[in-house]
Amino acid sequence: MNKELLNKAITSCFAKIARVDGNIGNEELDIINSSEILKKYKSGNIESIDTSDFFNKIQNQYGEIIKNNLEEEEKETFISELVSLIKSDNEVHDHEFFLLGHVANSIGYSPEKVAEIIQSKGISSSKSTGWFSWLFR
Repeated sequence: MNKELLNKAITSCFAKIARVDGNIGNEELDIINSSEILKKYKSGNIESIDTSDFFNKIQNQYGEIIKNNLEEEEKETFISELVSLIKSDNEVHDHEFFLLGHVANSIGYSPEKVAEIIQSKGISSSKSTGWFSWLFR
């Protein structure tokens, strides 16, 4: 296992989701700083992580290394923390769910499990559109 690549992959996911609506705000930084997964797998300063070409990287190398090196319990924590990051500004947008779905799919985490996490975080079905909307019908 390439621990450096694994750490970069996980940190890049946090950085990409935190920046999806622009800059990383204080709410996002609070979640990032309290992340159990990042305490174990952080790579560098989250605000300086280059997330250009993220979709290709998550599909072609990041997803695979996360999928093969995180236990199921860690994947659940990872996705749960990403959902918390999405919810941090109290606004949930379709493109955030699309990005989360892309990450989850790339690491082999089922959409049904992601939907359970979303619901457990208090994001109701009326707010869930886009990539996960079919799970709530």
